[in-house]
Amino acid sequence: MKNHFSTFCIWGALLVAAVLVFPGAATAVASEPSGGGIAGLGLIGVAGLIDIFDTRTMLEAVEQIKRPFNFLRDTFFPKIHQFETETVDIDIVKGKRRMAPFVHPMAEGKAVERIGYSTNTLKPGYIKPHMPTSAADLLKRQPGQMLYSGGQSIQDRASAQLGKDLSELMDMIDRREEWMAAKAMDLGKVTMKIKGETADKTVEVDFLMAADHKITLTSTDVWSDTANSDPIADLQAWASKIRQDSGINPTDVVMGGDAAAAFINHTKVQKVMDMKNVEMGRIDPRQLPNGVSYVGTVRAPGLTVDVWTYEEWYIDEDSGTETAMVPAKKVWMGSPSTANARLYAVIQDIEAIEEGQAAVQRFPKSWVSKNPSARWLQVQSAPLVAMLQPDAFVSATVLA
Repeated sequence: MKNHFSTFCIWGALLVAAVLVFPGAATAVASEPSGGGIAGLGLIGVAGLIDIFDTRTMLEAVEQIKRPFNFLRDTFFPKIHQFETETVDIDIVKGKRRMAPFVHPMAEGKAVERIGYSTNTLKPGYIKPHMPTSAADLLKRQPGQMLYSGGQSIQDRASAQLGKDLSELMDMIDRREEWMAAKAMDLGKVTMKIKGETADKTVEVDFLMAADHKITLTSTDVWSDTANSDPIADLQAWASKIRQDSGINPTDVVMGGDAAAAFINHTKVQKVMDMKNVEMGRIDPRQLPNGVSYVGTVRAPGLTVDVWTYEEWYIDEDSGTETAMVPAKKVWMGSPSTANARLYAVIQDIEAIEEGQAAVQRFPKSWVSKNPSARWLQVQSAPLVAMLQPDAFVSATVLA
């Protein structure tokens, strides 16, 4: 009896020590397999297992999931602002290149008017995809799982399924944000088709990109006409327009596949790039991760830009076809150093509000329906990828 009591005391002391040394051990973390993606949510517990479907546990998992790379969104809309309101008010101040007036030393100083500002109220779209898991789903073998010995238990499959579903829902929201970034850069506006309780409606958020920043080349100006067109001169003119209208120096050009091919193969571009005595630039195609390719650097009077192509697609809601994020004949010029940002409105969910998680980028939740029996996983978000300085960008169609 004495030996049992002694053993009990030792194990008790070890347990207390473990709690003191590892106070954060009772958390859920996301595990990423070598092949990428989410295999499941690992559970580490000292005083018992944690409910993997708890909202806070899933929020911690969301923070640790490595999302797919979103080139357009992350490059040109890097800032993130989260709000506890349904709408977002943006104050726009447009400066002018004014000069101080001359006056006689003995004359009264000349008053100058104060530049005002305009306030735009934007309402981000609301996103809440959800996915059910039934008991039958948990009885099935997971892809890659061994058939017999060494197979997963039902609890293991539930954990793995949660991780996969969470990852898929997050990917869908990320792709929607990348789509917003592409539309903002292409058209200067985002048109959202919102599904309502009784009827669908279309909401357009127009960032008021000036008409002369949305260019369509015609006739002999198209880049396929190598004898008469001049892509370098076009880029110089667009860079000058951006500097004049916004005061920002453009640093990056994103080209669609056909536009990039016409640019690289254009005789005037190759002539500039082949100059030996003066380093005007270089064509140095390199394949980078996640669909991004570096084409080269162009250096010319009034122009120093890196040229990129980007291959990413989405399923068009109307046609159901796979569509390129960057249209093949398009060229976009801009800079990451703008006020452009990702705006996230309040999460309109009572649990998010009660738990102090209303001003977040993503809010995952889970619940069980009794009949039919199923567990539902949902991720809510209210994003708007906002082009707050449209004058700092040019969108051009360079091929017929």
